[in-house]
Amino acid sequence: MRFFVTRVPQNDIKNNFSLMISKYLKYLLVFGIIGSVQGFFIPISFSEEEEKVLDIQVYLTKKQAFEIAFLGADKVDREKKWLTEEQKKAIGELCLQNIETNRITFYVGKRDGVPIGYALIDHEIGKSFPITFMVVLNVDGTVRDVEIMVYREPRGWEVRYPSFMDQFTGKTADTDYRDINSITGATLSVRAMVKGVSRATAAYKVLYLSGKL
Repeated sequence: MRFFVTRVPQNDIKNNFSLMISKYLKYLLVFGIIGSVQGFFIPISFSEEEEKVLDIQVYLTKKQAFEIAFLGADKVDREKKWLTEEQKKAIGELCLQNIETNRITFYVGKRDGVPIGYALIDHEIGKSFPITFMVVLNVDGTVRDVEIMVYREPRGWEVRYPSFMDQFTGKTADTDYRDINSITGATLSVRAMVKGVSRATAAYKVLYLSGKL
């Protein structure tokens, strides 16, 4: 698996410290806290100045993620789901979160026109910055795979290891996520991933398995 790492140029940080910290806080508030509350698909965008204060590790592009998620598919469709208040409430009750977003986008891998799996690309705050990840679901709503796509902090990246991610395999919206083992030094990243995966399975159950609410 290929990955690209953007490290922090120390000289640039020293020379532009005030500017970058100001922008850091701005994006933390706009794209971090708000994105975490709303849950799904808040755009994560940083200028060159912002990226210099981050330890950005890009593990998968969307194309690479889909190649993993939909092996054998001949087509990938994007399905936008506009949520009713009843659906927001139902999703929130399943994952024990407050859902405020109005739209969720699932990607559907198909072979000969038949769905073979679903994927949700989402963001969740770790310690300070969003973790971008993909949750892959089987048609029955069980988790098939979870992959970190972009990690933006210098610590906690161990959550991308199979020894942690494999714990989600087979989970559904109805199973207990409290049995997910934590990782020393990556507690906040672990919590972020548990929150993100449980939300994805809950959304899938409500939107695809429970009929229209």
